[in-house]
Amino acid sequence: MILPSYPSPTPAMPPVEQPGALPVSVQSLGSGSAGNAFLIQRGDLLLLLDCGVGIRMIRSALSARNRRLDQIDAIVLTHEHIDHVRTIPQVIDAKTPVIATQGTFDRLRIADPHWRPIAASRPIEIAGVRIWALPVDHDANEPCGYLIEMPETTITIITDLGSWHERLAGAVAASELVILEANHDEEMLRRGPYPPHLKRRVGSAVGHLSNRDCGMALAGIAKGGRSAPEVWLAHLSETNNRHALAESTVRDALARSDLELPVSALPRREPGPVWSPGTHAGTVPADGYRPYEEPRPVATGLRQLGFDGIAGF
Repeated sequence: MILPSYPSPTPAMPPVEQPGALPVSVQSLGSGSAGNAFLIQRGDLLLLLDCGVGIRMIRSALSARNRRLDQIDAIVLTHEHIDHVRTIPQVIDAKTPVIATQGTFDRLRIADPHWRPIAASRPIEIAGVRIWALPVDHDANEPCGYLIEMPETTITIITDLGSWHERLAGAVAASELVILEANHDEEMLRRGPYPPHLKRRVGSAVGHLSNRDCGMALAGIAKGGRSAPEVWLAHLSETNNRHALAESTVRDALARSDLELPVSALPRREPGPVWSPGTHAGTVPADGYRPYEEPRPVATGLRQLGFDGIAGF
């Protein structure tokens, strides 16, 4: 569902300082209703964005990096649904900060010493990494995606949203890696086995983004020539989508605007590829890096539909 744009962003903050290039990597550990998590590493800094996959999966990914659970520098949460927070009790320790919105904090009742509040107008900076919250429309309590700025690169992760808003375009346009929900094929959802109330929930303005709307959003941004990112499609429904179908729908939308970007759907229940700056096949904009503009806080007026703890159908 594509909705009208919000007011123009406010002026950008100063760029993240450039202390020298460090190795950067991003990996999905699972993306779908069974569990979601991303490991983001810059030098020695390690962020876990959502922790809805099993603890053994997280331990294995850390072990491959010669790291332990107590060496995670921060946990960053998009919202409180169980497929994004399932493993928090096993991951968090006495010193691990949890970055989340006020609404997510209220729902999870995270102990105050752990919580670091974030909002659209208040980014958090950790060791040269600036984290912006991107308000989204989803049936949770103050959910968000994230823009993560580093001296080496910028990435955007938006995994659960029912509606695309132009207020999100600046983050995508500034990014080398874009991770965006392509949850369902609209015809598969319409004809599929879900009961009517779940079909309405998934297809609603606070549900999940379809393949078609994901493709339209990306084509509208990329057509302006502002970026040529690698695109990972996230949170695909196991019942109402297929990897090849999601990829082809998004690529077709891009092709209609004479665009070609590397597009791949993330695995639902296992780790995905490891991305690093410079490994994607897109073209860097001719005028170079475009700093992200700070978004205005947006009151979405989300209503609770009685499905807390259920997401990703």
